[in-house]
Amino acid sequence: MLIFDSGVGGLSVLKNIKKILPKMHYIYILDNEAFPYGNKTEFFIVQRSIKIINTVKNIYPINIVVIACNTVSTIALSILKSKFSFPIIGIFPDIKTAKKITKNKIIGLIATKATMNSSYIKKTIYKNISKNTIQVIGTNKLASISEKKIRGIEVSQKKLKNIFKSWIDLPVHPDTIILGCTHFSLLEKEIKKILYKTSSIYFIDSIHTVTSQIKNYLKKLHINQNIRKNIFLYSKYSISLKELLIFLKKYQFTIIKHINLN
Repeated sequence: MLIFDSGVGGLSVLKNIKKILPKMHYIYILDNEAFPYGNKTEFFIVQRSIKIINTVKNIYPINIVVIACNTVSTIALSILKSKFSFPIIGIFPDIKTAKKITKNKIIGLIATKATMNSSYIKKTIYKNISKNTIQVIGTNKLASISEKKIRGIEVSQKKLKNIFKSWIDLPVHPDTIILGCTHFSLLEKEIKKILYKTSSIYFIDSIHTVTSQIKNYLKKLHINQNIRKNIFLYSKYSISLKELLIFLKKYQFTIIKHINLN
């Protein structure tokens, strides 16, 4: 199984996969050279995703790919599925579930600018806006804040308040917030703190949905593991990567090395 993202957000997907499929082996690609995907063009995202999958499949015997990134999924999934024969699973903002859960009919959606500008999201919002108000925030800053938090750097409340100012100023806040980026689940506590003092809030991510899809694919298609080790690949060495390696110990990677994606 290949799992990839430009940052650590995809590790939240991997964490859930490990819970449901503890004996599964995997390759995780941290494409930190291209971080963040949220400020890249659609052309770049499509070409980069093709490059990642082609590069890895020429080295390792992968048989399923998980795109652990909403930005890549909303922009490139259909193209990638048409180019490769093995299953490719993406992750998408779950507006459908938010509609069922919201009590005050005000839904919040936070995602990268690239995700928010994708035709998929625009169409999805248009289809679901009739009985609900969907408040959106498109930002690339939250992913960077998440990356710093996972490395032990304190989250700035001031920066978060600036990002969420349009929601803070609302007379009634969204009671259901869709996390449209895998990085954002790392910031649930901080987001709740600046938006809600006493009232409840429900966060929705699609990680559990993705894991169920993987499980179904493995069972239905009788996919066998061809990789016997957990492998972590990064596209660029940096000081921030060195800080991250300490955090990676709990994922039990037996191989950690650079991969050239250029």
